Amino acid sequence: MKTLVVVNPNASHGEAGRDFENSISTLIREEIGDYELHVTTCPGDAIDYVSRNSDYERIISVGGDGTLNEVVNGMIVGKSGASVGIIAIGSGNDFSRAIDLKHDYKKMVKIASGKKTRKVDLLKVFYKDFGGDKSLRYAVNVIGAGFDAAITDRMNKSRFKTSGKMAYLLSFLIEYITSKTYPLSFNVDGEEVSGSFFFLTMANGNYFGGGMRIAPKALVDDGFVDVVGVSKMSKIRLLYHFPKIYRGEHLAVDTVSYRTAKNISVRSDRDVIIQMDGEVVGSLPIEVSICDKALEIASV
Repeated sequence: MKTLVVVNPNASHGEAGRDFENSISTLIREEIGDYELHVTTCPGDAIDYVSRNSDYERIISVGGDGTLNEVVNGMIVGKSGASVGIIAIGSGNDFSRAIDLKHDYKKMVKIASGKKTRKVDLLKVFYKDFGGDKSLRYAVNVIGAGFDAAITDRMNKSRFKTSGKMAYLLSFLIEYITSKTYPLSFNVDGEEVSGSFFFLTMANGNYFGGGMRIAPKALVDDGFVDVVGVSKMSKIRLLYHFPKIYRGEHLAVDTVSYRTAKNISVRSDRDVIIQMDGEVVGSLPIEVSICDKALEIASV
């Protein structure tokens, strides 16, 4: 099987590059023999390279959720029919949690190199890019608007080399002090909803922010996007309830809304940034639709 391995050497503060050279490259070669390698050099590089090299039967992503996102979007642009293997070495690794992929290099390589696969959904997203133009991108795990995206933006720009969970918490505390709610209007399968929200999350998988169970009922292959909104409350109350997100118990809070949908559009009269699989890519408005079982991934 013709295989491409895409490595983001900067993922997890350089851990991905170091560990690939020290152990992962050898483990992959032991499993599948020869393979072709592409080491990314900058954001967007994986999308560009994969889109121009669409004749592989299998692509193995070595990096975090952002690297996987770029690989998948490159495949879609290049109309690749490859399956995807995942070696999760990022700050968050939230999609790997959603598919119960254990953080063990030997196990991840064996799964990524194997023949067993499953099909999962993707989120098709139209959004406003930083140039102000309407753009299209696909999300594998989660899309966030508002407070969550602001935290992600701060975390990605942070100079502190900490774990995904700790980096998210530090960024949360700063944003918690400085931010306000966002006026959002959204249409969920034809139903109009408006209000003031701290953030709105549209999820394919369960987790974001390095292990928070933001959408505890989400399944990556059920044909629905799980929509979780945290609406206006006092900041003291927000801080009190915040730990519940790690346990997936926040849906019982009266200011948290939850629903599933096939389609959702979100807009605001303010400039509200969005994050997609842990990367800030643009801002509202967005239009999200589910693509049933559109991605084939290596599985247990």
